[in-house]
Amino acid sequence: MQNIFLKVALTAAILITQAICLFAQPVVLKNVNVLTMESDEIEYNSTVIFQDSEIIWVGSSDDAEYPDDAMVYDLEGMYLMPGLAEMHAHIPSGNQGREAMEHALILYLSQGITTIRGMLGHPAHLELREQAANGELFSPRIFTSGPSFNGNTATDPETTRQMVWDQLAAGYDLLKLHPGITLENFEAMADEANSLGIEFSGHISHGVGLVRSLEAGQGSIDHLDRYMEFLAGDAADRDDPPIIYFGYDLVPYADTSLIDEAARITKEAGVWNVPTNTLLDNIFNPGRSVFEMREWPGMEYIAPGTLNNWENFVNNIRAAENYNATQAARFIELRNKLTYALYKAGAGLLLGADAPQIFNPPGFSAHRELQLLVDAGLAPFEALLTGTVNVGKYLNEESLTGKIAPGFRADMILLSSNPLKSLPFQDYIEGVIYNGVYADRSEIDEHLERVRTSLE
Repeated sequence: MQNIFLKVALTAAILITQAICLFAQPVVLKNVNVLTMESDEIEYNSTVIFQDSEIIWVGSSDDAEYPDDAMVYDLEGMYLMPGLAEMHAHIPSGNQGREAMEHALILYLSQGITTIRGMLGHPAHLELREQAANGELFSPRIFTSGPSFNGNTATDPETTRQMVWDQLAAGYDLLKLHPGITLENFEAMADEANSLGIEFSGHISHGVGLVRSLEAGQGSIDHLDRYMEFLAGDAADRDDPPIIYFGYDLVPYADTSLIDEAARITKEAGVWNVPTNTLLDNIFNPGRSVFEMREWPGMEYIAPGTLNNWENFVNNIRAAENYNATQAARFIELRNKLTYALYKAGAGLLLGADAPQIFNPPGFSAHRELQLLVDAGLAPFEALLTGTVNVGKYLNEESLTGKIAPGFRADMILLSSNPLKSLPFQDYIEGVIYNGVYADRSEIDEHLERVRTSLE
């Protein structure tokens, strides 16, 4: 009898939810210029209609039909594009408190980042994920890894396999890899993860290397980790430097004739890359001064103590005995060549800036990453693909995510300038539509002011 009552209650709840969705007010964005991401052509004088969290119609404003009760916005002269994804994001740990986590999410969404992939998870992030999905937060959609697999946590095969089971059971979307994992423990992790169907992504440990990570089916390689080791060959058999260097010390030994081979085997393996070029550019680029970076957009939302720590970190790196400006510039050049080769080979690239890290405020830094992709050789449209269409492919949501078309998620950015001609375009954001909710410029500014005043 109890089961019968439960079924009746569930059926009623489903019918109520369907009724609410059926009668939710449609929203009409008319006379807007749309970059659908189907091509690099702007569709001028268009109308986009969405209801709840789904786009239901896209076409010429002359042909648009919508009910009298629709909420209509006349956006003449504005531009509309799909929301962006930050695919190497960080949400502060739950140990830092609720406010710190919410403020990071505000910064991401304020800059048109409507999806994030959190790459160092915490149990509190699972709750945030559900609240964001339910529309309870001013937040992007959240995918999150669990706590890190590294040399201190993945200490033996049995422990490592149990970690995979535990994180899958907890509900994390993927496993995050940090350096320090032995080859034996990596094999145990990869075997268990592949058998259970959960992705593992992130860094590559020194004892594992690029080739084995590709063979094992790593979901994404982040920071172009271990590509420099691949280019350097036997010279890479040295003590592993600190995590942030990513092969900087191997620049004199890099064989550039292997770049295309690295791109080819990555393409064949079907493994994605999240270059996070802005992070390494901020730290190593001798033409990028700390004074300049402190003045970048978004720094007003970073605590002064954090900014000072970032400044000290960069200054210490550049003052170290092993830092050489010529070598550092060459390092940036090689990373750009690798990025472009991966793109040309068809090895998937995803947008990610590793925020909030060294001079990378959440959201704002993704716009810099787009510009650096262009600097590496991609056209602006090609750079935008990494944060839109490619994300849909990576998530196996090609018919749901990354374009403005019927049936796709109502995640969009409203701009006062053509995004193909305005990178980085954080100064032109006039509104964000996230999961079918429209936040205009004034609402975005209210949320940003909340973050700023919290630092006073």
